[in-house]
Amino acid sequence: MDDKNLHILGPFSLRLYIEYLRNELIQTGQKLGFNHKLTIQASEELDYFLNVYEKTKR
Repeated sequence: MDDKNLHILGPFSLRLYIEYLRNELIQTGQKLGFNHKLTIQASEELDYFLNVYEKTKR
């Protein structure tokens, strides 16, 4: 999904998705460890959407 399509979601939908990603990150980290490849990928995805959310607030 590119940035142009993400702005269609709107700030509220992005916040909901970010909360979902945050919970997934916590669960993955607890299950697999914080240095596991999937945990790092989940963290990077969360970071990406947090940045997108910040852009929508401007």
